[in-house]
Amino acid sequence: MRQLVVLLKTLFMAGCAIVIFGVITRQLRNLDRFIPLVPPSWMVGAGILLMGAGAILCFICFGLFALGGALTPGPAFPDPGVFISRGPYQYVRNPMAEGGLLALAGWGAYRQSVSTLILVVVMAGLMHLIVVYVEEPKLERRFGPSYRNYKSRVSRWFPTRRAL
Repeated sequence: MRQLVVLLKTLFMAGCAIVIFGVITRQLRNLDRFIPLVPPSWMVGAGILLMGAGAILCFICFGLFALGGALTPGPAFPDPGVFISRGPYQYVRNPMAEGGLLALAGWGAYRQSVSTLILVVVMAGLMHLIVVYVEEPKLERRFGPSYRNYKSRVSRWFPTRRAL
């Protein structure tokens, strides 16, 4: 029963993200006619691969967060009681953000939408600022030495080859 609840929470959170970014990118596509760039046709295939890889990575991360209790409303919502360092998190500290960016970049490439690809760059910059100035200090305060040790061994954005 617990696995079913985790699966449903994971699907719900993933669905919410898809709907929100679907609405945003649909509106952004209206700007494409004002941008004098036309992406090459090979980007359609690359976009499908990026969307798939990003969606799988996000789904795994949402699942790990659900298993860790992060998707259960409470005083610490949406933060889990323990930080997650298994699965993709043993190779990179922000795989959920990277998965989302990959999926969004894939969508932009698939739709050949320059405005969506610009959004990916803007979102990457904003995510970096949020991670560096908000998320990481909060996690350091919350988890102390164990998180600092994790930070010293696992890269923020570029996956490391060695697992923890």
